[in-house]
Amino acid sequence: MKSSFGSDNSFRELRRIPRAQKQKQESLQKILSAIEEKPQSKKPIFPRLLSAAAVMAACVMFAFIIFSEDPMSRGSSSSEILGNSIISQTTIALSDTEKSFSADGTYTTETAIVKDTKWENTARNAINSAIPAEAVIDASPSYDIQFSLKGKDPVKMKVWNEQGKTYFKLMDSEEIYSVSAAEGAIFIESLIAITQSIHNTH
Repeated sequence: MKSSFGSDNSFRELRRIPRAQKQKQESLQKILSAIEEKPQSKKPIFPRLLSAAAVMAACVMFAFIIFSEDPMSRGSSSSEILGNSIISQTTIALSDTEKSFSADGTYTTETAIVKDTKWENTARNAINSAIPAEAVIDASPSYDIQFSLKGKDPVKMKVWNEQGKTYFKLMDSEEIYSVSAAEGAIFIESLIAITQSIHNTH
């Protein structure tokens, strides 16, 4: 009530000041405008701070996910080795050394040329199931395989069958892949059967 009484006195004092009606109207408008603008000038800053904090948190989480990704998962995918390429034929040979390559795509008494859909599916499944391995293999490779692809360069690889595990690496790479146990067993079984057929026919 006191504040209201004080305001009434202020307005009475204003009325006594000799001024034109227009000036009085303008003064009143300025007072009313100032009263209306005051609450708007005090805009809350917390929502803006919270929004900025949320954006920063999202950036930190994104960076954490990217940089904490397992290096293995960033390695080359084995499914890209053959991809969707059409295999026109496969040349298989027993391997001599890690550096030499016996299956050069031409028929000899020590190589087998295979054109078989079942074999191609077996080989593709084995390769696609493989993951990069950190294994160090001291033994000599067991097989040399060359996949002749339609419209692409051939894929040459070395295959190891060590202690029930199947590994391979491409001739132009040092990265070794480990084939899954189930697919590796079928893959090696097929390679043994094919290479045994070489000796049986010669």
